[in-house]
Amino acid sequence: MTEISDWSDIEAQLQETKGLLEEIEQRFHQVRRDSLKQNELRSQKEQIREQIQDISSDRLASNKNQKIRRKPNSRNDRSSPHKEELLKQLDAVTEQLEQIEADLESRLLSWSSFREPFWQIVRFVGIGIIIGVILRGCAS
Repeated sequence: MTEISDWSDIEAQLQETKGLLEEIEQRFHQVRRDSLKQNELRSQKEQIREQIQDISSDRLASNKNQKIRRKPNSRNDRSSPHKEELLKQLDAVTEQLEQIEADLESRLLSWSSFREPFWQIVRFVGIGIIIGVILRGCAS
């Protein structure tokens, strides 16, 4: 009779281990996918920044070469809408990067990783308080 229960316990533990392994494998694939996406977004962000700097430097160079001065509020500049579009793209890429980083960090820090240390702290702090109250009562 005990042999049958031993086998069922082992089978239950084996199923639990398989489930945990599948979770780890899924997490591994997610981290790898997110890391690749993060690298792509960082390079895209750098390219957009370079394009914005190129537009700004071209604009400064063209302003220095012009003999006729325009009004500073003039919106006839063709690079301005392009620059605004690049800035919007830069904001979107930055937001995606922050989302990926938050997702990567949130999955690494979970309650299950803190459960054991948390209860150890609660246990020993509680025992320390009880011992402190007892010693204070004995000293009085």
